Amino acid sequence: MVEKLKKNLRDKILSKLKIQKEEERHSRSLAIKRRLLLLPSFRRANVIMFYVSKDGEVDTMPMIEAALERGKVVLVPVIKARKNKMVVSEIMDPDKDLVRGPYGIYQPKAHFEVFHPRSIDLAVVPGVAFDEKGNRLGRGKGYYDKFLTRLRPGVPTVGLAFKFQVVRKLPTLSHDKPVTKLLTA
Repeated sequence: MVEKLKKNLRDKILSKLKIQKEEERHSRSLAIKRRLLLLPSFRRANVIMFYVSKDGEVDTMPMIEAALERGKVVLVPVIKARKNKMVVSEIMDPDKDLVRGPYGIYQPKAHFEVFHPRSIDLAVVPGVAFDEKGNRLGRGKGYYDKFLTRLRPGVPTVGLAFKFQVVRKLPTLSHDKPVTKLLTA
């Protein structure tokens, strides 16, 4: 029952992401970027995990570039689809370091160093939808829920979303991991 509710909501929000005008996506993404850069947890963090946006999501590339300009170590996910696992690796130049991987998501090229999740000071987390309590609805594979359990206790997790991606209450299961902060525009 919960999975069916999640699937229906996921399909509805994903279609809204696809039809959003690119100018709106761009300006809202920049507003979210400004809010992220002002967070004390962002300023304090030395090692930040970002997701690489796709399919109309909040554009993380300007955020990644801003973090790199500020001397932060930037990690992005690498999907190990056959193992149903996600790891993280450092990028220093998104234009040179990323290639399209499983599910069409950009990730570091073949020869990459895996960083331990406990090295992360701040995790910027994607979601198809979020609710007011920070619960998130992902794309249904569970990669992030599993990965987030491996962070150090107390590491801030920040969800990024457009306002139409925020609902009053999401159906959740015991393994679902909420974010500690949600930034919207």
